[in-house]
Amino acid sequence: MSSFFEIATTFPFSYEAAKAYMRTVQYPALLISVAYVGIIFSIKAIMNNFKPFQLTATLNFWNAWLAIFSTLGSIFTGYGLLYEIYHRGFVSSYTHIGDFFIGASGYWTWLFVMSKVAEFGDTILIVLRKKPLIFLHWYHHILTMNYAYYSYSEDIAFNSWVTWMNFSVHSIMYGYYMLRSLGIRVPAWVAQNITTLQILQFIITHLILFHVGYLSSQGVQVDSTPTVYWFCLLMEISYVILFSNFYYQSYVKSGGKKYNVEKSKKQ
Repeated sequence: MSSFFEIATTFPFSYEAAKAYMRTVQYPALLISVAYVGIIFSIKAIMNNFKPFQLTATLNFWNAWLAIFSTLGSIFTGYGLLYEIYHRGFVSSYTHIGDFFIGASGYWTWLFVMSKVAEFGDTILIVLRKKPLIFLHWYHHILTMNYAYYSYSEDIAFNSWVTWMNFSVHSIMYGYYMLRSLGIRVPAWVAQNITTLQILQFIITHLILFHVGYLSSQGVQVDSTPTVYWFCLLMEISYVILFSNFYYQSYVKSGGKKYNVEKSKKQ
């Protein structure tokens, strides 16, 4: 059994070794999720007795590495996805695994999965700085991480699209966060458009899943499993609902909270 370090540093990348490794960490991922919830709410409670930490340098570094990582991931997985579309066809790009999960795109897909635990650091920085911690934030982190860990070893074709879209949106999102943490004022409409992109990626995933479900019902062979399919579909439905509500509360209701804050700072 290869270790994390061996898989990360052995080239060419071994998809089979990565799948075998991921099967061993699926249960620990659940335990990490439980610990994550306990830790963030414990810190949140403890911070009631302290002033918020500024953590400017830490925040700058955190957003910078995630922005760079996501941008590189978007490029490599984007190339892998285009290769599948060009050589095997658009529908095949999300119904058959092809070569996407091997080579450079496969390596970055595996890094994408592993990074979902690292992204829990977002929440630690939020509670230490005493910023609002909404349900959507930690729910989204937990569900995405567990889906990624569970589905990776199951040869799920449509995860190629899920990975590329998430990398692409995160490259923009963390770039935005980096500018904010550097003290650069970014207009509220930029944040609004990022949320729009997040919702759009969920809608695109829905369309892919609906087509995959239809093809499966017609007896067409699709690289997926019923459990992962329904896990992904229900997860994406919940994301559309929660992110749409966030969009309404932040940018529409009563002029939008973020726009109202922006106006108050200009006065």
